[in-house]
Amino acid sequence: MTPGEERRKSLREAVSAEFHFNILGSPSEYSRGHTSFLKRLGAIDGIRAPAARTESQIFLSRIDQKLSILVEILAEKASSRKSYIHHAVVMDISEFGLAFGHSLVFEKGSTLEIGLHLPMGDGTRNMDIAGTVVHIKEPPELDSSFSHIYGVEFFDITSQDQNDILHWIFALQREQIRRRREKETA
Repeated sequence: MTPGEERRKSLREAVSAEFHFNILGSPSEYSRGHTSFLKRLGAIDGIRAPAARTESQIFLSRIDQKLSILVEILAEKASSRKSYIHHAVVMDISEFGLAFGHSLVFEKGSTLEIGLHLPMGDGTRNMDIAGTVVHIKEPPELDSSFSHIYGVEFFDITSQDQNDILHWIFALQREQIRRRREKETA
């Protein structure tokens, strides 16, 4: 695929954004937060109730159990985000993937759990994403701060996160165009 064809497929931008990541053994090890809670919620409906209970008692008991689990989910979500071991800087990004350089050595096909931090507005937008390393390149000879450049394709990203990445890229490009025009008129 030529660079021109790739640009038509997705909008990529050279950026400097931070992210943290974990290396997982396989894509099946990744979970978007609360899958164990969701399994527990589903299991509540499968529990056989004692015969002596009325239908309304069974219904209220199941609602009570589900509410307890939902409160746990909300408490966990408010108290902490996922913890990540490694830190890196994005070299370029699109709504479908990113590239970064790092001194760690891992193989093509490795699964990464990514905590991406994009500066947006007055704050930072944090995204939990999963991706697979699809290509590995040697860095240019002039840059020895990392051993390899890794290309990651996202396989678990929300549509909202994709839209936010795209909007962020557009905002960066608008700012670059504005600065270029200011230099030309000065």
